[in-house]
Amino acid sequence: MGIIHRVMSDQSNTSEQPNFSAESIKERLKQAAAAVKLAALFARELDWIGAADSHPEGSEQQRLAGIRDEVDFALGRFFFDVRAWQRMRAEFTRCSDLLVPAAIEARGDGPDALHLMRRYDELCPGEADPAIDPGPESFPDSFAWDTYLRVCALGDLAKEFPLHLRHSARQMHGWPMIVSNHLDTTGEFQAVVERLEVGAGYPLDVGARRKRGTETPLLHYLEPLVWRLFVLWEQLTEAAAENQNPAPEQERRWRRGPIPEDNAEFARYIRYPWCPDFYDSGPKLEELPILRRLVALPPLTRKSARQWSHEVIVPLIMLRDAGTRETCKEPALRNIWQHRSVKSLATFRSRLHSAVTDTLQRFGRPDQGGLRGMEG
Repeated sequence: MGIIHRVMSDQSNTSEQPNFSAESIKERLKQAAAAVKLAALFARELDWIGAADSHPEGSEQQRLAGIRDEVDFALGRFFFDVRAWQRMRAEFTRCSDLLVPAAIEARGDGPDALHLMRRYDELCPGEADPAIDPGPESFPDSFAWDTYLRVCALGDLAKEFPLHLRHSARQMHGWPMIVSNHLDTTGEFQAVVERLEVGAGYPLDVGARRKRGTETPLLHYLEPLVWRLFVLWEQLTEAAAENQNPAPEQERRWRRGPIPEDNAEFARYIRYPWCPDFYDSGPKLEELPILRRLVALPPLTRKSARQWSHEVIVPLIMLRDAGTRETCKEPALRNIWQHRSVKSLATFRSRLHSAVTDTLQRFGRPDQGGLRGMEG
């Protein structure tokens, strides 16, 4: 209640029990908006000066340009903070006027944008009736257009900034492209793969999978889980190596520091790589000992598939999704439960371990020292 009393109380009321007033906080927000507008107009008036370093050292023009640049920096930090708080409120608000701008802002983040679209549909169910055409510029429609335009521009970016895009491309199992009936993009795709090394850092084999059962429910279920585990494995093993061989000071600022021993700190340490979505509550307490095992695992390859399955993947699945024959909702796991020989949790776990190991051995990377061995 302390923050509520401090922020929302009517300042004209001096009693110990303040009168909560929406008007008082709305007035404060109006004042903040006016201050931001004034700062932006002030900076705009100084744009004629140009870059600070284009003027003589110590000159009045250089001083004014420096003030303008500091104001712009302060505005940037303000907008960053406001967007973060806007997103936080969008998760719980009952006000569509707050939710709509947040959903539009999130269009560049697919999972989060979809999550907020669903929140809006829950908040305004009358506008989400699938039997009624909402017309253009609905959330899904604008998301599709935004994606289309971004992908169209991605081809030029790949040609102009290949070194910038290579970091992301190496972690992807494919590359976004516009596909249509009248365009053959095979050659362009192969050129992008070679230029950006698409998939070179992906935990599974990204080569052609013709006639290899790539549409199996288990692979579809495992792939995102394996990806998240791999990202976390990279972070933890790099942190462990850094602890043994500290990097030079100029490189250390990019490191995340040693792996915490305390579980609460460890959960925060792995929060983003393990749960990148804003609305994800983070790793569960009982998952932490399992995730700690990653640091001792070798790179994921066909040879190490059984070890990864036994040490981390199957234990996590048992905690998260296995359930029972009656309660399991994941199709890939229900297929195992429904086998006539599976009559106990122990049998299910054994069958799951065999199935996961087989899948990783079929679709894992060749045994060539793992990803880091290949990069070296």
